Amino acid sequence: MIAVRGRRASTVLIALAALLAPLAAGCASVRPSVATTAVFGGVTWPVGERLEYRLRNAAGEELGRGLLTTERAGERLLLRQQYSGVVSGGTPPRSDVIALTVDAKTLAPVQGTRETSGRDDAGNASTQRTAWAYRLDGARLRLDVNVEGSGETESSDLGVQPAAYDNESSLWLWRGIPFVEGYEAAYVSVNPHDGSRQTVSVRAPQQEEITVPAGTFKTWRVLFRSGRAVRTAWISIAAPHHVVRWDNGSTIFDLAKVE
Repeated sequence: MIAVRGRRASTVLIALAALLAPLAAGCASVRPSVATTAVFGGVTWPVGERLEYRLRNAAGEELGRGLLTTERAGERLLLRQQYSGVVSGGTPPRSDVIALTVDAKTLAPVQGTRETSGRDDAGNASTQRTAWAYRLDGARLRLDVNVEGSGETESSDLGVQPAAYDNESSLWLWRGIPFVEGYEAAYVSVNPHDGSRQTVSVRAPQQEEITVPAGTFKTWRVLFRSGRAVRTAWISIAAPHHVVRWDNGSTIFDLAKVE
């Protein structure tokens, strides 16, 4: 995030964004090189659910908090992420709010917005708003991205894929994958913040029991590979299949509360 097609955000905003991107951090942007498919098997979580996460580094230091919610909008779902970064000295926390609209049955992306607030290098309050939408242009799937104040909309040609998911839906998408031991598949993930797409390979090699602030869970240990980067998620075996922990290589998300 938040440098969109060459635009540069403040370093403070980038610092918070680095906590959040489910797969973008450290993953090469590539065209699909293996067979991809629709991996989403259906919604497994209740609409109205609220999930709270604690974000930390490998040393256990708290980096921020996250709140994930789901709302229904007709035949679509609104997937919302709200994050705040930990700061000291009484400075207002940095925040990042992402709202993504998807198809309620397939999780195919429709449109999204993102508002990131913090302070720039000079210490001044700074907010950046981005909006994006997916559309079919003849036989081509395109992504249109607009950064407020830029005065222009940038369009990326994504081609036509058997299935493509917005990267910002990852923490929901994974809950709808029908894991079994030895599960392997690949799908296309679109990063709306730079207009790129990448192939994500998924593998569930084993089950593990882990403890997080929300409790102890029996989980699938799931490996996600894109380019040279490999990331790990622990997803509860029992429905509604919470993402109990997510390690994106620099930040660890631990499930803290379920409502």
